[in-house]
Amino acid sequence: MFLGFWNTFQGYYATRKASFINNVTSQRVKWIEQLRQDISAFAGLTHTWCNSELEGKPEETEVLKELDRLRHVIRLRLNPGGEHDKKITALIKLIPTLTHISKRDELHIALEDLTSTTQQLLKEEWEKVKSESKDGDLRTGRKCR
Repeated sequence: MFLGFWNTFQGYYATRKASFINNVTSQRVKWIEQLRQDISAFAGLTHTWCNSELEGKPEETEVLKELDRLRHVIRLRLNPGGEHDKKITALIKLIPTLTHISKRDELHIALEDLTSTTQQLLKEEWEKVKSESKDGDLRTGRKCR
């Protein structure tokens, strides 16, 4: 009787834990993809806007609105305590100040830095996803960011 109860309890616990881990892992994968999309859109729009003749045209307003939206949504997706996250946040703040034609070289360097830093962050997060799904432990390899 006790053994049956114990087995039922362990089965219930294991099912709940697996469901929780699957949910967290799924949400992390969605977060990775959304951040990738937002950063690429921000970098692409910034590059396009700076190298096009949009200034003063009606399309300029829409591009600038989207850039502003992306700047804020990207920052909201990041952990304010994470190393890569802090660098991405600083670059997101810096890049709009480099859009003048006299600062194009600095802009290209900053956009490249944004891309490479984001790649590092996404790689770390992907490794966490793989570890979580393999080991079933959300604490594996986790550092407080």
